[in-house]
Amino acid sequence: MKSGKGLTDEDPRSQKTCRHERSWSGMGPLEVWVRFLVCALALVCASPAWAEPRRIVSLDYCADQFVLALADRDQIAALSRGSRRDDSYFRDRARGIPQTRGTLEEVLALRPDLIVRNWGGPWDAEAVYARFGVPVLQVGDTPNFDEARADLIDAARTIGNAARGEALARDLDQRLARLASASIVERPVMYMSAGGAVAGSGTMMDAAIRAAGGLNLHTEAGWSVLPLERLIETPPALIALGFFDHGRTQMNAWAPGRNAVLQRALAQAETVRLPLAPIACEAWYSVEAAERLSEALHSR
Repeated sequence: MKSGKGLTDEDPRSQKTCRHERSWSGMGPLEVWVRFLVCALALVCASPAWAEPRRIVSLDYCADQFVLALADRDQIAALSRGSRRDDSYFRDRARGIPQTRGTLEEVLALRPDLIVRNWGGPWDAEAVYARFGVPVLQVGDTPNFDEARADLIDAARTIGNAARGEALARDLDQRLARLASASIVERPVMYMSAGGAVAGSGTMMDAAIRAAGGLNLHTEAGWSVLPLERLIETPPALIALGFFDHGRTQMNAWAPGRNAVLQRALAQAETVRLPLAPIACEAWYSVEAAERLSEALHSR
């Protein structure tokens, strides 16, 4: 779904008709009644094309956020094992919901009628699960808020709770409008993760910086590793830090963010530490990172 995203508009099961090799008039009364009952039962039992999924399985913690935000609790068969991580945005809603490692055998044993994924499971998940008649909804990895909004609404419709998605989309619109109404400071901003990655154009972090009224200092496309010398020689007005407080990062003594030279440079620069959950996945709720950036830009 995304490139084939979303459930099909028509379910073949809803198109079943009663076809016979010989006419009704050539049958006996008993056979006519038997065939009539079979056809009636087929129509009653056929799943309508618009029926919402009842056993959703999510394969990774980015996909978990869509399921937790949009699905009813009794629609969820299982979430990923990362659903309660500290960088899972809706982790509090995941309590008590079964988890899966995402292996094919384990997922199929859950009898899913919809798989939701961002990066989890096999790379060709849509083709793999199609062999078992299970649709796959691909979500996330949106580079800007317009695409994130469309992704949210599409996922809500697929999950069967369109109104919920539209409500979240309206909230996103309102928050973006508030950001746009603030004075544009156009101060240079650079986002850096503790792993050394810097966000360039075409990323959700770039969209967050621009929504906050800042100018992304790193104009190259995508993600890259910025040489430490360049940061020291041409420091931005504001450095947004991500995952510097993450438990796994703090345990890794070799993480670029632990570099002593970088630590000294950051100590002399204006910085804002972004919360983990809004920046861990590229989705509509990344607007919270834009709001945090806007506060930092307008307070200096």
